[in-house]
Amino acid sequence: MNKKTVTIFGATGTAGVACVNEFINHELFDVNVLARKPGQQERSSSGMTQTKDEKQLQYDEWESQGVKIKEVDATIVEELVPALEGTDYVISCVPLYATESQYPLIFAAKDAGVERFVPSEFGGLYEFEQFMQVKTAHTMMARQKGFIRRVIELAGLDFTIIPAGAWPEYYMVEPVMVPGDPDEPLAWSTGTDVGRIIPHVLAHPASRNAICPVAATAYCSWNELLEVRERFLGRKIERVYWDLEQYRTAYEATPPGALKLLLDIGLVLSETPAGISLVGGHWNKTFLPEFKGTPLDELFRDRIEPFVAAMRAALIAAGELPPDTA
Repeated sequence: MNKKTVTIFGATGTAGVACVNEFINHELFDVNVLARKPGQQERSSSGMTQTKDEKQLQYDEWESQGVKIKEVDATIVEELVPALEGTDYVISCVPLYATESQYPLIFAAKDAGVERFVPSEFGGLYEFEQFMQVKTAHTMMARQKGFIRRVIELAGLDFTIIPAGAWPEYYMVEPVMVPGDPDEPLAWSTGTDVGRIIPHVLAHPASRNAICPVAATAYCSWNELLEVRERFLGRKIERVYWDLEQYRTAYEATPPGALKLLLDIGLVLSETPAGISLVGGHWNKTFLPEFKGTPLDELFRDRIEPFVAAMRAALIAAGELPPDTA
């Protein structure tokens, strides 16, 4: 079977790094990475990004494993087109707040003869969320992501959409704000497992021109997930259970920032939890039964708790949370 060539954009984020590493280990693909030229603006959903030196170390490691690093101005199609020539699949791993950066990439992919475009839609089912009545920054982003899919189709490119549900590391700062029904199962996918599952989804023929909702880590309720965390930490997790109106009140009272974004997502989940859990996990359960997400105990130890500590510190530094008094 002939190998496919993939090019990953947004490769130095959590999902991007894991995606590239998994592609390297997958025998069906050759791997390219688009690297932004120095000085170009980079956005992050968490506010945490790699330094220039950290990125270069990552690029050097990948190059030693056969990955081609292509430095481009990601806003100029004249540079993107030659960088994408010979590519079969383009995978975008840009964060939520960089959604608009995909427009020149789609045009360049079409002009370069790319077969398939995988947009960065690794959260909720935006095809569903974009039609919600509640108007927030997140639902606006959902409408833009829905629009991007239409642009991909207009360009005549194949697509694969991979909704992955909630990224648990973003929701564990205490007090944990639990939206909707705490006993309703949701699709959970940590950023690293999102990246890991992408190559497996694309290698399956059922992924062409398809929406493939996955639960890359777990499919369980809020209460079940928090019970695992409590067992791991050996203590009770402080939490609050809010309904739609409580979330709306908190959202409207919170100034712009990372905390408001989390409240925004909670508001969406409170109004319609199906937007993130609808058939969540069924695609990989059906088509990728061999794929295993990171065990939850390992995940809390190696990913979630360090991320939560860093995120809490960042929120305190930004004045969004009060200083720790313990």
